[in-house]
Amino acid sequence: MMNKLLSKAVKNGLVAGVILIFFEMINFTSTIAVILEKMFVSDKKVKEVNPTYMIVIIGLILFLSTASFVRKNHLANEKSAVIKVLVSGLVSGLVSGILVSTLNAILGNYLNNGVDLRKYLDALSPDVIRNFLFQTDINNAIRIYMATTVGGAVLGAFASIVIQKASKLNGVFRSLKKGYNNLQIQKKCEKHPIIKKLFIVFVVIFIFALPMIINAYTISVLGIVFIYAILGLGLNLIVGLSGQLVFGYAAFYAIGAYTFALLTAPKPLGIEMSFIPAFIIALISSGIGGLLVGLPVMNLRGDYLAIVTLGFAEIIRILINSNILADYTGGPQGVKDIGQPHQPAFLVKILGKPLEENVWFLYLIIISLLVVIYIVYRLQYSRIGRSWEAMREDETVAQACGVTTSFYKVLAIVIGAIIAGAAGAIYVSRNTYTGPNEYAFMVSVNALAVVVIGGMGSIPGALLGAFIIKGLPELLRDLDNYRMLVFGALLIIMMVIRPEGLLPAKRRKLAVKPESLEVLKEDLKP
Repeated sequence: MMNKLLSKAVKNGLVAGVILIFFEMINFTSTIAVILEKMFVSDKKVKEVNPTYMIVIIGLILFLSTASFVRKNHLANEKSAVIKVLVSGLVSGLVSGILVSTLNAILGNYLNNGVDLRKYLDALSPDVIRNFLFQTDINNAIRIYMATTVGGAVLGAFASIVIQKASKLNGVFRSLKKGYNNLQIQKKCEKHPIIKKLFIVFVVIFIFALPMIINAYTISVLGIVFIYAILGLGLNLIVGLSGQLVFGYAAFYAIGAYTFALLTAPKPLGIEMSFIPAFIIALISSGIGGLLVGLPVMNLRGDYLAIVTLGFAEIIRILINSNILADYTGGPQGVKDIGQPHQPAFLVKILGKPLEENVWFLYLIIISLLVVIYIVYRLQYSRIGRSWEAMREDETVAQACGVTTSFYKVLAIVIGAIIAGAAGAIYVSRNTYTGPNEYAFMVSVNALAVVVIGGMGSIPGALLGAFIIKGLPELLRDLDNYRMLVFGALLIIMMVIRPEGLLPAKRRKLAVKPESLEVLKEDLKP
């Protein structure tokens, strides 16, 4: 039994060690250390990596890895838990420490011999290697690594025991929860819908007051977050509700954006149309684009549909980037001086002066987002939404129950495309410029990540997903080089731990009247 435990502990240490080595080779550990230092140090211009924060990160990785290992193997439940936990933590920490120490010993020798490793790995500059050697000699760095990995692993193992012992207090928490439920707060709220309405009114007032109290940078970040929330809500109709995997959602975004840009900009077409008619035409053109995609692929599903829509998005991007069509689309140079909406006269009269341009545009984006939320909510809980959900669960059964799946498939794509076109038109009007590079494949990936991480079929999930995907990267700009790594890891974690998303859609309970139940019982009697 002990040999088996040691074998598992060695494997756990190897996995943790490989993760540490990978993070070091791409300089991810140093980047996280700098971010932590900026959070706790008043001087934001951090130039050198503080060894303390690197030690904390390495120890934390071993702490989490070993705690998960102990919990997974139920070591804390056995009688000789302390001995086994100590052994598993010690072995895991030693294995990880040996791996990391070996790597840094090799890197240190290369550095002392004047070998420039940037020829092979761009991230491993001499300064980076010195950071991982803690600006000291190799032997001292090895001692630090061994102490950190072993200490983190042992602490993680013992933390599992503490959590296991603390779980015996669940009875106290259950009694507190029972007392809370006895207050029947939730039932009172259900009996008095005015409380729920007042809460919604409070949230709306707070949202509309927000642009007046935040700075220009936060306004810019919130603008792009809300635009991606609109994109996520539109894609949620296609992926989350109707169950169609679409990888080329950026195509509809680009169609709406370029239609609006070409109609309002002085070049290349010189039409210079006002905001509202150009916006309406952008919605129509995006809807037509959705129809052109939806009709040919109405019988496709799964990977085949994803590949077709991805191809359509690439066609659109190549066309607007083409030099042949530069006289009509602006080509690689894009479109400049795109038109913007004027502030209503009554608003200027009430306030006494026009709002700042960025504040006014944030209000416009918020209003558009609220309108889209209302439309999506009404669709989700309508007959159309129920048909989409039936298709998502089982298309064959839905068709057998009378749902015209081909019609509802196309309808979901068309409505989703219109919403994407609205987001594109608002986006280019806000920036007054657009180019082909803004509609690359990553736009579709980001929109899909908003839906998957937030929760498929969930309106609050789309809002949360937009903040995580577009808001957090702005706040953590130091991780810009590792965006794809973070995205991939986040998606894997979500698929394993919470595949339904952070805020999944709750199934609405069907209210059945008592008299209906009596009739049903009579019908079921033999």
